Amino acid sequence: MLSSVKGFLRFAGGRLVLLVLASALIFSCMALLPGDPAEVILGVDAQPETLAALHHKMGLDQPFAVQYVQWLGRLFQGNFGESYSYNVPVWQLLSERLQLSAPLAGLALVLAVALGVPLGGLAAIKRGSSADIVLMGGIQLTKAVPDFWLGMVLTGFFALTLHWLPAGGFAGWESGPWPAFKSLLLPAVALALPQAAVLARYTRSAVIAVLEEPFVLTARAHGLSEPAVLLRHVLPRSLPPVLAVLSLQIPLLLSGTIIVENVFNLKGTGALLLDAVNQRDVPVVQICVLLIVALVIFEKGLSERVENRLNPRAHSDKEEQGV
Repeated sequence: MLSSVKGFLRFAGGRLVLLVLASALIFSCMALLPGDPAEVILGVDAQPETLAALHHKMGLDQPFAVQYVQWLGRLFQGNFGESYSYNVPVWQLLSERLQLSAPLAGLALVLAVALGVPLGGLAAIKRGSSADIVLMGGIQLTKAVPDFWLGMVLTGFFALTLHWLPAGGFAGWESGPWPAFKSLLLPAVALALPQAAVLARYTRSAVIAVLEEPFVLTARAHGLSEPAVLLRHVLPRSLPPVLAVLSLQIPLLLSGTIIVENVFNLKGTGALLLDAVNQRDVPVVQICVLLIVALVIFEKGLSERVENRLNPRAHSDKEEQGV
């Protein structure tokens, strides 16, 4: 029990250090951007005295290091600042937009796994057959298609031609689960298909590598059926490399929402981030980017722990090599 607590504290502490370093980098990049936030708020015709007063109110007349320490202190207190453009707390904006973006990213992730892993496994089992060739050809083609272009194609076919799904916009959760789900389905598919193609390719390679192991031949020799061999022996040992690839795809899904949300006119965090960049709304940009970085840092750490649990031998080999 004590070792588990120590392990958790070491894990959380390491991620917190990475997050603080990332916050310093994000704050520095925002400071280097051209333009004056006070001038954006007041307009280019603002008087110098008014600009100076707003600089003092916003703390922009302080040295850079002091500004960063004050900003970091406010973050630890749960104060994420106030949007320059909307004049509301940043966290209020984010919490409203996350009600759309979080389900969208989650649905896209579920679709990517539900499509990519079975198709990759099927291609591995049918290796060298016509089914494998067709599947791999489709996977390569889908992987090369940009998600925003795929979104436009899906909209043209399913929304404008067949009229099965809405072409854009979000119905809102207050309209009911089914209308909201229909609003998110096309953008989720546009996000998921390229990632599913990548996941299928690596799943195929992982399953083929395990199928060539001697213990698979031994299991078959003991009379186990092919489904039992696949489910009990091949699939569990194929999961660690697949999870490693999946952990790398989650940041791509998060960044993909920025483009896809604008293609489908969805007012989520991606659209909020783009608007904030265009309007020089520094507090919103800082918190949005920091939130994405935090999700990636903690998700990567959790995926590594899951991989170590699934494949403890590889973990011990890494420790012996000092990795």
